[in-house]
Amino acid sequence: MGTIRIRVCGILEKNDELLLVKHTKNNKEYYLLPGGGVDHGEDFKTALKREFLEECNLNIQVEDMVFISEGIAPNGGRHIISIYFKVKYIDGDLKVGEDEGNLIGVEYIKKSDLDKITLYPNTKKELKEYFKDRNSGIKYLGNRWE
Repeated sequence: MGTIRIRVCGILEKNDELLLVKHTKNNKEYYLLPGGGVDHGEDFKTALKREFLEECNLNIQVEDMVFISEGIAPNGGRHIISIYFKVKYIDGDLKVGEDEGNLIGVEYIKKSDLDKITLYPNTKKELKEYFKDRNSGIKYLGNRWE
């Protein structure tokens, strides 16, 4: 039986733009929201802060949880749970982090241009709805272990 990968990602807005990371794989370019895997023993907020620093050279404040999505490969070989948080810029100069593999860029994309890019997972519709209404009702409760 395989394992489930948990990925956290952040929605960082600047005016009418959204921060995305650009990847390439098999000669195909695509975008993701900044973020990555949660390490064993690491809480979601700590993981997301680490990933933003590693990928984008930015320090952020993690705010409310916005979405949760799953990605299950048709052959069952991969299962990814993605947890999306609203984040706020604290400091740092935007640039691609070192040793980030397939990551080839970090850039702000106009929200109105989302339909022109390939975004994985494809959450364009949900992001546009979120930008309009901002009322998801989902909250992160932190570490509840006692």
